[in-house]
Amino acid sequence: MNAIFDVIPRTVTKFDDDSFWKVLEERHPQERTRRAAKARFYWQRSLPSLGLVVTLYVSPDKDRCGVFVGRNEKLGAIEVVERLQPHAARLCEILKLDPAVSSAEFPFMSEWQVNCFAPDNWPAMTDWLTTEASRFERALVAILAHEDRQ
Repeated sequence: MNAIFDVIPRTVTKFDDDSFWKVLEERHPQERTRRAAKARFYWQRSLPSLGLVVTLYVSPDKDRCGVFVGRNEKLGAIEVVERLQPHAARLCEILKLDPAVSSAEFPFMSEWQVNCFAPDNWPAMTDWLTTEASRFERALVAILAHEDRQ
């Protein structure tokens, strides 16, 4: 058979997100108790002492997964960009973030180019996501632990 006909179109609707997040829960059961929110393409780890969440995401249509400091109004994780702006240089330095990956809406982002549709990649992806989320958490604690929260 011709290789061109072997290619199956990959659309975001074909991504089995339930199975992907199940792999994360099985490999990293501690994440279940720290989960602030879960949706089709993201999982948020709660950082209640800082009033922040770290968002783990998959973007199957762009062949990548990543981590960023997210928003969650229920937990008071609002105005995140404004709150972290005074610490931006230090946070980027500690995390060695690539400015080309970030945006005005998501200034603190780390990503990995990977085929999200391949279930064989999911264990490595979930390991990378949780390791990266822990790096973000340690950096945020180190920088913000002294900050008085209202």
